[in-house]
Amino acid sequence: MPASTAPAESPAGLMRAMAPGSVPRPARRPLYSILLWLVALLSCLLPVVYFGLVAGLAWLGYTYYAEWAPRGMRGLWTVLAWVVPGFVIGVLVLFLLKPLFAPRARVPDAVRLPGEESAFRDAVVALCGAVGVAPPREIFLSHSVNAWVQFSAGPAGLVGGARTLTIGLPLVAGMTARQLVGVLAHEFGHFAQRGGMRAAHVINHVNRWLESRAYHRDEWDERLQRWIDGDGDDDGGNLFQLMCVATLFCLGLTRVLLRALFQISFRMSRRLSQEMEFDADRYEVAVAGSDNFAATALRLRALSQAMLEVEDANRKAWREGSLVRDLPTAAALRLGQWRAEDWQAIERQLDNDDETRFWDSHPADQARIANAVSRPVAGMFLDERPAAALFADFPALSRRVTEHYYRQMALEFGARNLVEPAQLLGMGELPEDLAQGWKRFANGMLGTVPLLDPSEGGLLPAAGFDWQGCVDELRRLGPDAADLWPRLERARARGDELELWVRLVDLDVDFTMPDGSDPDPAALRGQLGACRDRNSADRKLAVRILGLFARRFQLAVAALAEPERSQAQAKLALLQQLHDGWSKVERLLSEGRICLRLQGGMTRDADGLRVRVYAMAEQYRRDFEWALSQFDAVMLADGSSLGRRLRSRCGRMSSAGGDPFAFVHVTAPVEDAYLDLYRRELAELALLADAAERGHGIRPIRLFQGR
Repeated sequence: MPASTAPAESPAGLMRAMAPGSVPRPARRPLYSILLWLVALLSCLLPVVYFGLVAGLAWLGYTYYAEWAPRGMRGLWTVLAWVVPGFVIGVLVLFLLKPLFAPRARVPDAVRLPGEESAFRDAVVALCGAVGVAPPREIFLSHSVNAWVQFSAGPAGLVGGARTLTIGLPLVAGMTARQLVGVLAHEFGHFAQRGGMRAAHVINHVNRWLESRAYHRDEWDERLQRWIDGDGDDDGGNLFQLMCVATLFCLGLTRVLLRALFQISFRMSRRLSQEMEFDADRYEVAVAGSDNFAATALRLRALSQAMLEVEDANRKAWREGSLVRDLPTAAALRLGQWRAEDWQAIERQLDNDDETRFWDSHPADQARIANAVSRPVAGMFLDERPAAALFADFPALSRRVTEHYYRQMALEFGARNLVEPAQLLGMGELPEDLAQGWKRFANGMLGTVPLLDPSEGGLLPAAGFDWQGCVDELRRLGPDAADLWPRLERARARGDELELWVRLVDLDVDFTMPDGSDPDPAALRGQLGACRDRNSADRKLAVRILGLFARRFQLAVAALAEPERSQAQAKLALLQQLHDGWSKVERLLSEGRICLRLQGGMTRDADGLRVRVYAMAEQYRRDFEWALSQFDAVMLADGSSLGRRLRSRCGRMSSAGGDPFAFVHVTAPVEDAYLDLYRRELAELALLADAAERGHGIRPIRLFQGR
């Protein structure tokens, strides 16, 4: 009987009621079995080949000195014949053995499922029994939008088969019980892949080893290159430089061989990984039903995107001294705020994910969906209640995982600077009444940057329109303005990126572009000029639209009665001051971002650049403090000043002390604070102007308003 036929039972109780062995084990595709044996063979063969190469080099060195090295001769060539081969072979052997002695990456502590959640633990054990696998030795909780299984540490894992399960709590916060249990069944399907998991575990470790030796230069390469270049104290003479050249050449040949081994191993292991996902998907379908699979895939994508948006908002909040109290709940709440077009964008992403590349660890979602629905299955667990109902106290778990993540990131926090998810997601957002009035008045034709200049309303061509004619002209320009503001924002972001590269050129810094090519200064300057061009078609259209809105505001304000007219005039005056001050703020903050990126990218030996960047940061601090002093003269409606408002958003300014780079960091929220104030003042003015237009019978931009 499907579990959903007993709605009075809790979701965890329904899981515990699943009979052992009740989930049918799906037939495996022949390709999976073939790949499993091939990868298992590779996982044994590649280490033999690798250490065989080390042994071969050692044997070559021994044989050379025992049998081939010249004896009884003197002179430079004899010295070379004895010194160079030993140096080259010794470096090669140590290069290949280096991963054995590299310190292991520290595995961060994880949050274990507490004993108070025994009902959920029992439900997991029951689900494992239904699938026919041993339950996980440990259950861990994470802030990630994912769930995964892995072998336990030590011999008990790879040899004994003990595994752990990690559940990302955003899945719990944003999924139904049916979707989450399906995801868990997928992970327990991996439990059933005993040989596949062991082979994948070994080959993935071998791949990381090969990849580190084949593709990544390390401090040995840099030191050899410095010896060859004869920089400073590293100059060892011509003979020594010759040995270094020969060593680098042999390292290059070794890397060619290792790259070939890596490509063979990587492609085979990735193909096995894709087949393992197809196989595990069948367990998910058997438990949650084939009709649930596509909805779960869509939900996973949506939660991942929502978490990215929450993390972006949280980073901004941290710059102001706050952090969200509950990350998983914030992700689910953000998902609930999505508009129809946000969901449509995610659906398009899912629909377009139809190509599986050889480097993908998972098949394309469309291939997985087609595989899942190829044989319709009703499913066994169909409970559509929230997945959080599986836990006794999900809010406490979610907050605990969030705080654990903050401690891992070495973030200082306490009860005073933790904010609720709704407060985080409301930062910078307009209240509902303002948002609705703004939507009706602007109809999506006004963005943020460039800022509206109220004085443009009194200049031609905007000044040539009457009130209704101004609105009608905006309506006519509507189709041309579609996607205008996102294009302008992309050009602005691209300009910031180009400005960094141009600054590196100006500072005579050697660097390569992200694609590995050398920078072309003329091309970079040309592209930067195009992004900053005030005479571009998009910029001209934006200025024209802004001028028409400025004219519209002027006419509306003139038609208002007191005291609304005085309020609107004060807002127009403040918007004028915000417009006039924006160019200084924008340029200053751009300098700060460049400064931080230069500081973060400096190598340890870039002493000359470090001095210049430090001077830039000091200049930024002086300019910023001067700008804030000027903004202290700009008064706001609540009686405070613009300077004070901006300082209040830099929540950790006092923590910068005398470090100019820390000062640049903590003043980064100024841009958001400045533009938030601009948007709010503009929306409040629009609300007053909209009331005036309604009272005077002015038809809005959008003639037919949707419900």
